[in-house]
Amino acid sequence: MSFPAAWIPGLIESRKLANGPIRWVAVCATAMASAWGAPSPAQVPAGPTTIISVEFDGLQQTRESFAREIVGLNPGSELNVPALEEAVARLLRTGRFLAAEYKLEQAERGTRVRFVVRERAVVTAIRFEGNNEFSERKLRKEAGQKLDEPFDVFAARETRDTIVALYRDKGYGDANVTFDESLVARTGELVFRIEEGVQKRVREIRFEGNATLPSDKLYKQIELRPKFWFFRSGSFDEGMAEADVARLRNFYRDEGFLDAEAAYRADVGPEGDIILTFTAEEGVRYSIESILFRGSSVLSETELRSLIESKEDEFVKRPTVDRDARAIQAHYGEFGHIYAEVRALRVFSQQPGFVRITFEISEGEQFRVGRVAVRGNSRTQDKVVRRALNLFPPDDLFNLTEARDAEQRLLDTRIFSTARVTPVGDEPGVRDAIIDVTEAEKAGDFLFGAGVTSNAGLVGSIVLDLQNFDLFDYPRTWSELFRFRSFYGAGQRLRLELQPGTDLGRYRVDFTEPYLFDRPLRFDLGLYLFNRYRDTYNEGRAGGTVSLGKRFERGVMRGWSGEIAFRLETVKIDDLELFTSREVREDEGNNLMTSLKGTLVRDRTDNRFLPSVGDRLRINYEQFFGDFVFGKAGVGYNWYTTLATDRLERKHVLALRGEGGIVLGHAPVFERYFAGGTGSMRGFAFRGIGERDGIDETNIGGDFLVLLGSEYSYPLYGDNLRGHIFLDTGTAGSGAYRAALGTGIRLTLNFLGPLPVELNVALPVSSDGDDDTQVFSFIIGAAF
Repeated sequence: MSFPAAWIPGLIESRKLANGPIRWVAVCATAMASAWGAPSPAQVPAGPTTIISVEFDGLQQTRESFAREIVGLNPGSELNVPALEEAVARLLRTGRFLAAEYKLEQAERGTRVRFVVRERAVVTAIRFEGNNEFSERKLRKEAGQKLDEPFDVFAARETRDTIVALYRDKGYGDANVTFDESLVARTGELVFRIEEGVQKRVREIRFEGNATLPSDKLYKQIELRPKFWFFRSGSFDEGMAEADVARLRNFYRDEGFLDAEAAYRADVGPEGDIILTFTAEEGVRYSIESILFRGSSVLSETELRSLIESKEDEFVKRPTVDRDARAIQAHYGEFGHIYAEVRALRVFSQQPGFVRITFEISEGEQFRVGRVAVRGNSRTQDKVVRRALNLFPPDDLFNLTEARDAEQRLLDTRIFSTARVTPVGDEPGVRDAIIDVTEAEKAGDFLFGAGVTSNAGLVGSIVLDLQNFDLFDYPRTWSELFRFRSFYGAGQRLRLELQPGTDLGRYRVDFTEPYLFDRPLRFDLGLYLFNRYRDTYNEGRAGGTVSLGKRFERGVMRGWSGEIAFRLETVKIDDLELFTSREVREDEGNNLMTSLKGTLVRDRTDNRFLPSVGDRLRINYEQFFGDFVFGKAGVGYNWYTTLATDRLERKHVLALRGEGGIVLGHAPVFERYFAGGTGSMRGFAFRGIGERDGIDETNIGGDFLVLLGSEYSYPLYGDNLRGHIFLDTGTAGSGAYRAALGTGIRLTLNFLGPLPVELNVALPVSSDGDDDTQVFSFIIGAAF
């Protein structure tokens, strides 16, 4: 009995689905086709017999030599039914055939084997009809079906769905795409017929029924946006509209409107323009009648209330209540209750418009730290990982907050790509801390770079940066040295940097030991050579710095970092122009400078390099000795908040900053304050703000500095291109208070390393007559 060929198509097509149950259906169908395509036992010779010929019926577009190679059976070989069945399966797996079976014919000298196949149509042309919005070239890129290959109905359907999605993204919500399988079978042409329909664009968004919450606040919750010139298409998508309704409903309920409902209405004009109206039924806004704590024995009610933001008689807000539950649980985790669980339950009160909140607490057992073990560090010393966790057995409680902070500290070193601290064990009252890490792939970076800025002209850069350095791991062979198999594994850092340039030359060697003598003391040693061509003179510096720093993890200073640094350098002022300021001439020649500087920093931002929330405070004082005796005090503050997050999780960030400094005593010109340029005050040239002196009005800086500014940054395209609008204000020394308003873009390209590009246009709105202004400023750097 032969297996009907019409049963096999479609099942065999599912071979395209590499995973899942459909693939198994296809495999089973192939096996069944092979088995049922075999002759009945009466037709199969009882004893051994020889194949005298292998023939094919139904081949039209497939070469017979190809089919013979697939079946792998040759005249003269012994007839083997399992081999025949496998040959049929192999033919089907090529994707060229809709059906295949074998037939046997007895002869005097043996058996003739005949494979009967039905070929799939080969696609000889792919065309699109009815497409006006998208070019044929654009649509052809979306086609999974390829020319001169067997027709694949699943690839054609996938192409159809992709084209429909393209049109709907452009606002063609009624777009329809079809193709005719029978036409492909008859002619080999795959034709996609497109009915575009009317393009729907959102012209205006309105809100109705929002008696309590303002429309601008609701607008921030939705993702659909109206058309705005060529910047925003305003495409309408029903799926996005439904998702926006869900967001509005959740937002209302988060704000205490626990019965709120939302919907939308799309009023379409004759040209497809839509007035999109979101309607809200706010209902009652519920308040908190009472707050109860159930299951707490370790912490008193007073302590628990001090941890939460929710208050009785205030509106109930779900995000706040959830945050309160997490805060209580985290507090328990700080005291060794690592399995504590806290749930916030809301129950409607008998009094209308009120709810009762109960925090159900399961405290669990209190645990201390047992053993601390490290896993995953093949080349990095254990102590580099262990010292990040400030928990010491057997006296310390297992602090989960400290464990999470340790994970972040390990990632911040850039030595590890992943880090996780897990409590394990079954001993009563004790849990071991297992630190699992994954070492970063690179032992170090060797970068060549070039850049040009409006501050420093053209600058080259050659950098060797070893972030897991070991000063005492000497190489045994030259091979170990050049393959980074030595000087590695102690968590130290060595950075060599050469920066030759047209206006600026800087050469540095920096060494950092983050844990001096295995104690939480950071040791830094730096040697440098610096040369800068100023407007009317040349400034050269050579020297070094030594510093000790400490991050305070406990006590009143928790979250602060402190540093004491000693600097010794010689500063040479030469190549003075004829009419250079008298004050500059007084500093001409070699000047010996030594100083002792103390710095305190508190950083509460979410990211050290690209902060989006939090603040950073810096306070410092530096006392100079040597040829000049004076002091410099400074303070800086930066504050960040995220105003909105789009559907791609990209953030709109507002940043405010303030910086101030003052010179106590008489300082040489090269240690006074200057302002202007990127990083200081855009809209003014680099060091374009300061006091003037001499016939040529040399900028000699000022004895004090004030900088205040704000910046709003937003995503433009992808994750790497952002725009910003800013206001920079300030002054350096006497003269008018300056201000500049501007805009710009920041682009970070990744080409064998980061390539930052920043372009700014700023207009000074307040300046002093002697200032050097600069409307356009830029930074173009490279690392390759």
